[in-house]
Amino acid sequence: MDLVRSIQNGFNNKNIRFVFFRYFIYVVQFVNSLVIATKLGAFFLGELGFMMLIVQYLTQINFGIPNSLNVKLATYEGKNYQQQTIYLGNSIIFTVFHSVIIIVLATAVSFINVPIFYKYDFYPYIYLVAFIAVAQNLDLLFVYTYRVKNSLKAITLYQAAAPLSNLVVCFVWSGKELVHALLLSQLLSNLLSLAVFLYHSPIKIKLSLKLNIQKELLKTGMALLLYTASFYFIMIITRTFVSYFFSVRDLGYFSFALSFAQASFLALDTLSFLLFPKLLNRLKYGGEELVTKMQYVRSNYNLIAFLLIFFTVLIFPVILYFMHGYSISYKPFALLSISLALLSGNFGISTLFISNGKEFLLSMIAFSAFLINFILVWIISAASSEFYMLCLAPLITYTIYSSLLGYFYNVIFLKEKSITGFFSNVDIRLVFPAILLAVAVMLDNITAQVVAYLLVVLLNWRRIKGLLPIFNNLINNPSLFKI
Repeated sequence: MDLVRSIQNGFNNKNIRFVFFRYFIYVVQFVNSLVIATKLGAFFLGELGFMMLIVQYLTQINFGIPNSLNVKLATYEGKNYQQQTIYLGNSIIFTVFHSVIIIVLATAVSFINVPIFYKYDFYPYIYLVAFIAVAQNLDLLFVYTYRVKNSLKAITLYQAAAPLSNLVVCFVWSGKELVHALLLSQLLSNLLSLAVFLYHSPIKIKLSLKLNIQKELLKTGMALLLYTASFYFIMIITRTFVSYFFSVRDLGYFSFALSFAQASFLALDTLSFLLFPKLLNRLKYGGEELVTKMQYVRSNYNLIAFLLIFFTVLIFPVILYFMHGYSISYKPFALLSISLALLSGNFGISTLFISNGKEFLLSMIAFSAFLINFILVWIISAASSEFYMLCLAPLITYTIYSSLLGYFYNVIFLKEKSITGFFSNVDIRLVFPAILLAVAVMLDNITAQVVAYLLVVLLNWRRIKGLLPIFNNLINNPSLFKI
């Protein structure tokens, strides 16, 4: 009866429904990629890929204002509603100004002969691409606003509109017409979401320019932009080196492994998305219990992340059984999954840094990790003939990143400055079995893999049992996600 009740509560919990919905959208996007590739063909798919790459750049270079707004709103949630309206209004003003710059640049570029733009026939779509980027940047502001208020219906619409509309147009058009139709459906989906966001905004929109607020948003935003961009480009650089030094087929194996590794963490990333505002608020006003709260979050989140990779590495061969020809992806999948577990396990401690105004230090640590990864992939690609060895670069990089976070956490929050601080953020009970698993997979040693699984269970059995009340609370207590 308790199990049945928990399942019923899970379906009644909008946050749990949101997690499952993310997987549904992931499946729709996967189907989209197959249908679009078939309907467009390689040439027009390349054109569409270039258009979306430009959109990606224009939305990445947004000065980090959406992330900055997220931090400010979460900080003042339940404390100062008036201050929230000021931050939201000034974020909109800044983003509108940024949007004007994008449109002006698009207009200027339309009069300039850029060879690569002719190569991909970009000029007929230049304004459509620019307006998609503008709409997405504005949408992001409200995604984070609704996120802080734990209002998920509008966010669900935003995440579903484009994938579903793209799937529909795929059955109506093909070839070059489909490129235009997909871009137009993307723009209309973003505008629809923006209209809903504006109409139902949980925070009143008041556009009153305040230069000190603009400066504050920009300062925090640039630090968070560097932080997020560093991790974004760690995988981009790794993939780039695979594409340059190895065959197209090897890049396909790598991309397949990375896609499934990232999909494995979709549920955990979605929970992070929902919990981040509340955790940010709690750690900001943690008082004397700050360290205790931090240790609780870090310990349990780290445990879940590593148990997740042990589970996915175990079942991945079953997936490969149905994906003929992709068995070579097993080794990079294991290495990349462990890398992502190391990164995800730092969710709590990185949130602590942000909540206490240490965004710049966090961004410097992240940027250092990016430089380390760049050097490592360069060395490994020159020294190894196996493409999956490049996956060691992010694994080593994220280990160093975790160590640096642990050191500065000890210095700033525990007032302890010693060499042992570098190891305080590395849970040996999880990391050692994970490293053993990685080595076992690389050496195709089944016995060592079994030992790794036994170790992770035996070393963490009590902690694993302690997760049951946490999961029960997540399922049965929707207010847990509210600030």
